[in-house]
Amino acid sequence: MADTSNNSKKPGFWDRVGIGLSGICAIHCLLIPISVSLIPLWPALEELHGYTHLVFFLAISPAVYFSLKRKHAEKRITVYLITGLSVIFLAWFFNESLGDYGEAGITLVGSMLLIRGHWINYRSKMGFN
Repeated sequence: MADTSNNSKKPGFWDRVGIGLSGICAIHCLLIPISVSLIPLWPALEELHGYTHLVFFLAISPAVYFSLKRKHAEKRITVYLITGLSVIFLAWFFNESLGDYGEAGITLVGSMLLIRGHWINYRSKMGFN
């Protein structure tokens, strides 16, 4: 039986997880115009959408935490990751006043900041900088 406990010890593991989750979040935001137009067809989806950004925030938070837990040389990595996570939280928190398109747009910005921060962190850990 393989030992999978070392996965989180490999350099860049949490950055790869963060890039993947942030990418999924970004794809979700890009598909919002289509899904919003289909919501009247499936009333149950409207209720589920209210929790989507909170679920993404909760899923992405550990990736940001564990990526920042390891030492890195560049402060901009911390700025990208903390700002991106904060933007996603704020988009969810203010979703009523932003509307669906505003929430999706702001969340997309947060996702891009997270992807950028994880990408820089990953490259620096792998020695590509």
